[in-house]
Amino acid sequence: MTTPPSPPLPPAPVRRASRPHLIYGGIQVTLSIIVALATWAAWHSPWTTVLWTALWLPVSHAIGLAAGFLMAAHSDPTPERRTVAGTNVAVWAYECAASILLLDLYQPWLSAAPLPTPSGPARPVAVLLLHGYGCNRAFWLRFSRHLADAGYPCDAINLGPIFGDIDDYAPNIAKAAQALAERTRLPVVIVGHSMGGIAARACLQRYPTLPVAHTITLGSPQFGTLHARHGIGQNVRQMSLGSEWLVALARRETDAERARITSIYTYHDNVVYPVRTSVLPGAHNIALDGLGHVSLGTHPRARALVLETLDRVAQGLLHTV
Repeated sequence: MTTPPSPPLPPAPVRRASRPHLIYGGIQVTLSIIVALATWAAWHSPWTTVLWTALWLPVSHAIGLAAGFLMAAHSDPTPERRTVAGTNVAVWAYECAASILLLDLYQPWLSAAPLPTPSGPARPVAVLLLHGYGCNRAFWLRFSRHLADAGYPCDAINLGPIFGDIDDYAPNIAKAAQALAERTRLPVVIVGHSMGGIAARACLQRYPTLPVAHTITLGSPQFGTLHARHGIGQNVRQMSLGSEWLVALARRETDAERARITSIYTYHDNVVYPVRTSVLPGAHNIALDGLGHVSLGTHPRARALVLETLDRVAQGLLHTV
């Protein structure tokens, strides 16, 4: 059976700032000014005004994340999710720090920032980084520094439109993977967080001849998530629990394709639940605990697993040469 030819790739995407996130940043600034004016009008205290202006956004974010963790725990009473109160607070606190840094600071202002160049020993693979729902490539700025320090050349792209069809992301992912492989003269490993992992799987089905050696997903809803009921957009509907789109995606994958996927997930995910939906039969599944959803993109334990997987893939490639 011959492999059908892949569709032609579009021109290489030009790296631009993410307009939706610039708008989000503008809203942040506007609301901060409103909070400052209202606080000054109420108390006429410089210190109180500065305090509320600096804290309203992280406090709001922390409250929203606490609600998310409570919803996840209520909707998914998995035994592995149960833990002591102190651990739950620690998981929430780290998730707050990671989310505020990546989502509220990096993403509005650094979505077109260049990634660091590799400084460690030469590696036999390059890495393409794909962000999740509602995010942009700035999600990977911290993570990419560690990849560069380990010697991996990498790139990251913005997936758009932000609330669009996941299938529509495939051409730009394919073009980015091809361009990275040609620039580095290396096979590519795709690392996708959340929706990014699903988008990578969909892309590789559409473009099966891409020079992609492996796919690593971080907290990806392989079979959907109950949290999708709180989102908007076609991509959210595609990621709803047991959606027809995800069922069809899984049905089309071969055993060989699944063997080239590593699914890393966490028992304490506050966005992708029930936790069983991240388990992909036939793939290499690795479970973590004590981490939230965004934390998978920053925490040393998750990063170590990605680096270990990259090393395993690299060693496999070297042995086949």
